[in-house]
Amino acid sequence: MAGSKFLDNLIAGSSDQIQDVRQHIEMAAPYPVNVLAVGPTGSGKELIAKGIHKLSGRKGNFVAVNSAAIPSELLEAELFGYEKGSFTGADKARKGKVEEAADGTLFLDEIGDMPFSLQAKLLRVLETKTVQKIGSEKSTPVDFRLVCATHTDIGDLARQGKFRADLLYRIAVYTIENPPLAERTEDLEELITVLSLRLKKTEKKILPARFDPEAMGFLRAYSWPGNIRELANFLQKCSVLFSGQTLGIDKIKPLMPNFETGEGSEIAQASLWDDVGSIAMNDIPVSAGGSFQEKHDFASYFARNQPLNLNQFLSEIEEKLITTALDYANGSVEKAAQNLGLTQEALLEKIKFYAVMNRSFQSKPRN
Repeated sequence: MAGSKFLDNLIAGSSDQIQDVRQHIEMAAPYPVNVLAVGPTGSGKELIAKGIHKLSGRKGNFVAVNSAAIPSELLEAELFGYEKGSFTGADKARKGKVEEAADGTLFLDEIGDMPFSLQAKLLRVLETKTVQKIGSEKSTPVDFRLVCATHTDIGDLARQGKFRADLLYRIAVYTIENPPLAERTEDLEELITVLSLRLKKTEKKILPARFDPEAMGFLRAYSWPGNIRELANFLQKCSVLFSGQTLGIDKIKPLMPNFETGEGSEIAQASLWDDVGSIAMNDIPVSAGGSFQEKHDFASYFARNQPLNLNQFLSEIEEKLITTALDYANGSVEKAAQNLGLTQEALLEKIKFYAVMNRSFQSKPRN
């Protein structure tokens, strides 16, 4: 079948788990039902949505929105659009993502992170098949296919009252579970081949690295907590450092941080800081009186004659800087990101990673 060939090219792997995913995509795609893709972060849930869109025969656009990456106060405008003058900065009318997906597919990633207030508005759009822009009294008919994705137990969120049960029933007419990479490591070599081809297309000056049989066995034994996204980043790192070379365990092991035990090399730890930019540590207050350097006598750590867990130490510093920057910016993600030399998206990802529970960030609007 043409559909099967397309899915084979879209979603790499020959394991029973991934063949089951492809089968569910083919079963769900022809029917106008809402689909919920469930699986861990980085496992490729968006590919499920793209597969459904392609096989559905819809002629409109595939439009993706990450509910977690957009600040809650902007997400409504992003989804539903707005009229000119409806709020400060709205100098012209704009269509929302729902309208952009007309006759196509709207993919809402991390739907479990959507603010509760917006869930009711999305439910109304699904029930009425119309959308109303911010600042407008007019409702516009819209026909779109909805595919959502989540890495959380959204049913548990509904039981806790943190997600609307009536919306859950609407978006999960058909559920497809995407397995973590750790459960289908027999697909690893095929995935590396596909990712290598992609790397050759996007990075013209880099030749993808290869791995000898012993190294492949080591990679299959790794838990891959970041799933395919982590594998892609790891392959890129190897290819930058060892372009075109065949690597053994001695080369790859220092590049693979073990997040479960907290062990890792300086090279692996550096990847956690790769988008921090040029932060002057003494420009961000760690505590009252004195700079970061003055508050930390680094020599004393080694004078104790005790091993230092560099991975944990640097992670704690980064979490403290993020928390302090948010406090210092009165909860403004935009300002905190500027002070840290990050993009807002990168800062939001780090906040999620460290689960920084900053009250100002949770309750205050951006300045």
